[in-house]
Amino acid sequence: MFHNIAGVVVLYKPDAEVVDNIQSYSDKIGKLYVVDNSNDTSDYVVDALRKSNTQVDYIGLKKNHGIAWALNIAASKALAEGFSWLLMMDQDSKFSENMVKKLIATTSVVETAQIGIIAPRYLEDDSIPAPDKLEEAYSVITSGSLLNLNAYKEVGPFRDNLFIDFVDHEYCLRLLQHQYKIVVNNEAKLHHKLGNLSCHNLFGWKLCTSNHSYVRRYYITRNRLEILHKFKDQFPEFLATEKNKNLVEIVKVLLFEKDKFRKLKSFIHGYIDFKRKKFGEYSHR
Repeated sequence: MFHNIAGVVVLYKPDAEVVDNIQSYSDKIGKLYVVDNSNDTSDYVVDALRKSNTQVDYIGLKKNHGIAWALNIAASKALAEGFSWLLMMDQDSKFSENMVKKLIATTSVVETAQIGIIAPRYLEDDSIPAPDKLEEAYSVITSGSLLNLNAYKEVGPFRDNLFIDFVDHEYCLRLLQHQYKIVVNNEAKLHHKLGNLSCHNLFGWKLCTSNHSYVRRYYITRNRLEILHKFKDQFPEFLATEKNKNLVEIVKVLLFEKDKFRKLKSFIHGYIDFKRKKFGEYSHR
């Protein structure tokens, strides 16, 4: 067990499978904060977690406040209780063997004071060969990542008015602004569901689309535009990739996804709310 590492898992309407996912790592860390954004408490999940691990602090919010709000609650608690690292997880992610050990081993190669986040390699297919053991990145997704809480104290909280989507990208870029490194350890592997992907053949090209709901499409559009604006004079390679995705994702929705009309309206609502600087929870129902 790594006693200097706390963990947080953010729940939203969890099912029974969530318990198995959480148990794949909950006994490897000093304490686990379970922050539940659901309107109703899942008694089965709460009881199962408390029986399996006494170091669980369940925090039921009774309302969906978004991912950043939940992460900030856990980070604040972890700092107050003297932890050095926060392992950030979502309910769909499951650990591979010795993942925490491999993540923290990164600090034997890269000085801890330089690290903002250590991330694993995200797996859908174990057969794909791994790149070099360690590499630096502009941004990584939240799930499976170790956040250096000293860096969190300096850089500040996650931006909760983004609610969901690009919360992780915004924070990683902010860490880079403060000269912290985002390090990916490819020997640490995380089994993570990357949405409801479907792939299609278009004139010999393989195109995969995420099939996000129209609500998620709104957040992605609005928050991506905000990140492009906020960091417009920095990180040109990362921002160029994100600019291209705006158009590409509209085309994919038109060609391959269901519920096209509502999703196209969400692109428009996202753009309008970005221009108005209207953030927070989706309000176009």
